[in-house]
Amino acid sequence: MLSIEEIDELRHKLATSFEVNIRPRRIKVLKINSSYHWQPPLYIEVGKRCANLAQNSPPEEVIAIFEATTFMVCTPGHGYPDGLPYLFAKEDAHLVVEMD
Repeated sequence: MLSIEEIDELRHKLATSFEVNIRPRRIKVLKINSSYHWQPPLYIEVGKRCANLAQNSPPEEVIAIFEATTFMVCTPGHGYPDGLPYLFAKEDAHLVVEMD
């Protein structure tokens, strides 16, 4: 799991790369019911592995979840330390749980 300083650095990097404002809240869980027919409902939790983040993708550990104009889900292969995070539309999110 990333430290608070690493989370803040990643948030800044993504905000700069995407030229968006990322909300400061720390998200622990997202439940997604995607409008894409191939994608099953997803329960995405920081620190846990999640499959089907993209079509036919293997399970990946979720490192961080950020909220901007979309939700950005970062894994070791997508968004952290490099690459693009997985993006999910806000209207597809049916549950958002913040860190304690």
